[in-house]
Amino acid sequence: MAMRGLTVFISDLRNCSSKEQEEKRVEKEMAHIRSKFTSDSNMNGYNRKKYVWKILYMYMLGYEVDFGHMEAVNLLSSQKYSEKSVGYAWCALMLREGDELLRLIINSIRVDLISRNDNAVCLALNSICNVGGKEFAETLSNDVLKLLTHNITKTYVRKKAALTALRLFRKSNDTLPAEQWADRILALLDEKNIGVLTSVTSLVLGVLAVDSAGWEAAAPKAARTLTRLVLNKDYSNDYLYYGIPTPWLQIKLLKVLQHFPPPEEHALKLRVSEVLQRIVSGTEVTKNVNKNNATHAVLFEAINLSIHLGQSSETLPQCINLLGRFISIREANIRYLGLDTMARLSQEQPHTLDDLKKHQSTILFSLKDPDISIRRRALDLVYAMCDTATVKETVSELLNYLDNADDHIKEELVLKIAILSERFASDNSWYVDVVLQLVRSAGDQVADEVWYRIVQIVTNQGEDLQRY
Repeated sequence: MAMRGLTVFISDLRNCSSKEQEEKRVEKEMAHIRSKFTSDSNMNGYNRKKYVWKILYMYMLGYEVDFGHMEAVNLLSSQKYSEKSVGYAWCALMLREGDELLRLIINSIRVDLISRNDNAVCLALNSICNVGGKEFAETLSNDVLKLLTHNITKTYVRKKAALTALRLFRKSNDTLPAEQWADRILALLDEKNIGVLTSVTSLVLGVLAVDSAGWEAAAPKAARTLTRLVLNKDYSNDYLYYGIPTPWLQIKLLKVLQHFPPPEEHALKLRVSEVLQRIVSGTEVTKNVNKNNATHAVLFEAINLSIHLGQSSETLPQCINLLGRFISIREANIRYLGLDTMARLSQEQPHTLDDLKKHQSTILFSLKDPDISIRRRALDLVYAMCDTATVKETVSELLNYLDNADDHIKEELVLKIAILSERFASDNSWYVDVVLQLVRSAGDQVADEVWYRIVQIVTNQGEDLQRY
């Protein structure tokens, strides 16, 4: 039912011709509401709801509000959804984590949380996600987790409960002990509903980011769900995004697998390998930007998993070839991701360096890219790929690039050249030549540490180097 007084008030404010006129109307309304709250001790729910909405509207316009708190809190205890929802809207807008007033509403939220009214339960879950802190986590986490794992909980409530549990876990890691909850929560990964699966996977991923101990059963369940989505195509068409089945869920499941060592069980290993093979070989570049974004998001996460699996991954050589293609295409975002992933690959799987060096000319060419972020990623990759065999060629290219490099990257470039030339120097005279060339080209950007190091080397290496 529309609230005429609220509608008229909003209309009055919109029709104000100046800021001063608006402020006078707001002050008048605030004085009116204050007097009503003070004088009418038996105010009915409708009027209380109307006045709290007005307070919220004035607050959203930027006016300071320092009254009406208890009236809003009283609305939380109402049995009417229209009144209760106003109380929760006030909590979401007016309260912040750590506010003293939150202690007054914890009990009201818990009453709604354990009630049989699903609408009230959802309001309570939303409120916990908005303002819940450590005190909420310690008091309400068990109720939220019971709601999440209970057999009769409805789908839309279970989704909210999973995300609320994640919020509380981030506030207090002790709220979700693996020995008590891991099996019950991981059982939800067998759900058919994609929405519930996505929410529960987000919760599991949040827990794994802190500690994976006790959650090892998540790996086979994630692989089984990926098989269902990618290989068996068992999903509702409602979750197709530009022809791609639930890309957001696929990405989360691929991330879950990266929190565990490469699988040793043959069946699990085969299942993961088949999924990766299908994703890596089935991704094509199209003219549709949104489809490209979704497919490449899944593809790059699959490549990250292949990197994590290392030599046990059969798709790793194929991934390297794909990355070589990506760093040479026109789309800047894909080039950036390609270079970034290559840098990670070179650090985590050094045995792939020879394959990566096949693309060195393209990587060096990326140092001249107009985009500073791509130039930085290319520099990081060149730095990571360098070794004793390639150091002279790499340093020579970087010195040539130094002459035309802009100031945003020059200092970092100088430091990387100095480190590489010292780390892989075959003779000290070559190292001295490089540092002197750095001084000529970069001057002020050469750090004092580089100067001290070359003086130390020249002093300690005898007369031959000093004579040189």
